[in-house]
Parts: sequence; structure tokens; C-alpha cells
Amino acid sequence: GPLFLEILENWKDESDKKIIQSQIVSFYFKLFENLKGNQIIQRSMDIIKQDMFQKFLNGSSEKLDDFKKLIQIPVDDLQIQRKAISELIKVMK
Repeated sequence: GPLFLEILENWKDESDKKIIQSQIVSFYFKLFENLKGNQIIQRSMDIIKQDMFQKFLNGSSEKLDDFKKLIQIPVDDLQIQRKAISELIKVMK
């Protein structure tokens, strides 16, 4: 079955949908990073990445940089875990 489409259908509200889309987009950026060395599909991936950049990040390179920083934060680092927990309440506001 589909990876994301059924999940996406469960999120009806537009603001909620943006939350789940951001998680899905982060998956794709990680996927593109893993496929970076594959020259056969590189051009297609570049076009798709550019479309996603325009649609989900409004063409803002600052937002793209922030997004890349977020998806590269290691979750298994103890210091990162502590910082994340200490910031959780502020993030939720």
C-alpha cells in the first residue's frame, strides 16, 4: 500500500495537514540526500527538490537552511536530547 497517502488523508484541517506534510517532506529530503551519488536520477531529483522548495518553503533559502538543520540534528546525542527537552515547553507555545 501507499506510504504516505493514507496518512495524509486522515489529516483534514489545512493547518494540521501542513504539520504532517512537513514530516513527509523531511523524509524526502533525507531520501534525496541518500540518493545524491546516483547520477542517473540526479537531474530528476533536482527538479523535484526545486518544486518542493517552492511549494513547501515558499522559495525561501533561509527556510530551506533551517529545515536542513532540523532534519540533520542527531536524536541519539545525549546533549542534544537534554537541550531539546529543556526547550520543549517554549517550542509548544
